Amino acid sequence: MFCISSYLSRIFLGGIVGICLCLAFMGCASLGRVAPTATKDSVTPETPKSLAFYHFLRAQQLLVAEDMAGAIQEYEAAIKNDPDSAFLEMELAALYQRQGDVKQALAHAEKSLRLDPKQQEAYFLLASLHVSLNQLEEATREYERIITLDPENREARLFLATLYAQQRRYPKAIRTVQELLRLDPQLVVGYYYLGRIYLETGRLSDAKKEFQRVLTMDPKFVPAMFDLGTTLEREHQYSRALSMYNRILRTHPRNSKVWISIGRLYLIMNRHGDAQKAFRKVKELERNDPAADFNIALICLEQKLPDDAIRLFRPLLSLPRYQERARYFIAMALEEKGDLKAAALEYQLVDRQSENFIHARLRMAYLTFQMGDKVRARQILKDLLTQAPKQEEIYLTNSYFYEEDNQWDLAIQALKAGLGKVERPQEIYFRLAVLYEKQNNRPESIQQIKKVLELNPNNADAQNFLGYSYAEAGVNLDEAEKLVREALRTKPNSGHILDSLGWVLYKKGQYDKAVAELERAHRIMPQDGTVAEHLGDAYFQNKRYRDALRTYRRALVLENANTPALRKKIAQVESILKGVPR
Repeated sequence: MFCISSYLSRIFLGGIVGICLCLAFMGCASLGRVAPTATKDSVTPETPKSLAFYHFLRAQQLLVAEDMAGAIQEYEAAIKNDPDSAFLEMELAALYQRQGDVKQALAHAEKSLRLDPKQQEAYFLLASLHVSLNQLEEATREYERIITLDPENREARLFLATLYAQQRRYPKAIRTVQELLRLDPQLVVGYYYLGRIYLETGRLSDAKKEFQRVLTMDPKFVPAMFDLGTTLEREHQYSRALSMYNRILRTHPRNSKVWISIGRLYLIMNRHGDAQKAFRKVKELERNDPAADFNIALICLEQKLPDDAIRLFRPLLSLPRYQERARYFIAMALEEKGDLKAAALEYQLVDRQSENFIHARLRMAYLTFQMGDKVRARQILKDLLTQAPKQEEIYLTNSYFYEEDNQWDLAIQALKAGLGKVERPQEIYFRLAVLYEKQNNRPESIQQIKKVLELNPNNADAQNFLGYSYAEAGVNLDEAEKLVREALRTKPNSGHILDSLGWVLYKKGQYDKAVAELERAHRIMPQDGTVAEHLGDAYFQNKRYRDALRTYRRALVLENANTPALRKKIAQVESILKGVPR
């Protein structure tokens, strides 16, 4: 916060300031405005500065009395008399923020910065306002400006890292936290957030390392214990995850979030009796709060137990707070069961005011399409577009319907209809790239995927797509390798990206390196025929003919197999092996 004296010292000097402030905060009636006095020899006029000070003090009195509206009026009167005061503008902005008037808060914070561009507090306020409006890019810029003014500001760096992560700009998020830790190597929360980013991007071993480091530095850091348990779960180390959750319960036995995780873990381990005990504990802790049933039902749905989920969701339909969400998830459970007609009817009942209305209608349209009523499915989307013309998923779904019917031009038109309406059409550009690729229009495909990277330079899927496209065309191979390796830093366990890297190396003639990466990709995606074929090609170039033949033959029965090409390659290798001694 600003120091009050920074404003006061511009108006009055000496002990009178302290006396006036004391009187103001005590609500002393004698602080009412005193009319200017005149004597025979002198006149003491009211100056704009003194009037500004008077209104400022009145605002403080009203704040103590919790009269926010009155305080705002006094601040506005103070600013009218002192329009160049960055401090007053900033204080008024903060007051509007407390009242929830974000528009006014933004206006006064921006004016405060125009008057004094070096105020870090104003940038912090602007950033928080932008976050409240989900304007993440604008909030990011404010934190970046703070760091420009104060490169060692730890708080700004931490907030900036979390914003990068929210925008899936993971490499930047990681670098920002690492820079923060170079400034303060003992900052426990820094290592924790680094672990969270690694966990979110699937770098499980790195995440585990950071959470363990946090717990070495602070053995009682409960969030790190919880996220370490989650990491162990994702590594399928269920017993160790369970031990970590039980460690939390030793000091926090009433933590219902941990009990929910334990219940979910028991379901995964097929220990249904223990899961029921854990969920009963949750309901006991939450005093049969419907939230417990809601959360447990979500876990059942997640673990593909749709009947249990429906049984728990049904009673919530009578509670206004949960009704619409419960209905939406009941529909999802029915869809999981394969009862498409009942699911579509349930989606149709989701209220227009529900936060899930758009997605419910999209699922309803999709299921209607799957059940064969394509005309009605498209009509549902047409009606939805009149209500939510900026919703990207509607254009994507409409395009999908045409794509399913192999109507590529209409699918492309459906996507282009969203351009200029959707604020950040990343997915539209991505799908356009895919469709143009399917039409063998690689130049247009590359142009569209570059537009995705213009909107989000750290989009790993777009980096991978462009890198692979270059490799397939045999052009820009150094740039292709750079793009794919950057994507791999974000998604180190992606079989698709590892396959792309192997294929780029193959195209560069680095066959030994290509084999290593393609073998990793094949281990992650053993059912993908394209990956297997690429690996066979790399074996072939390394003159490992028997490995190539074995891999080509396996690829024939896998998904996405290019059967004619594989049969030719098998014949070629068999011909070579006829002349090779065993």
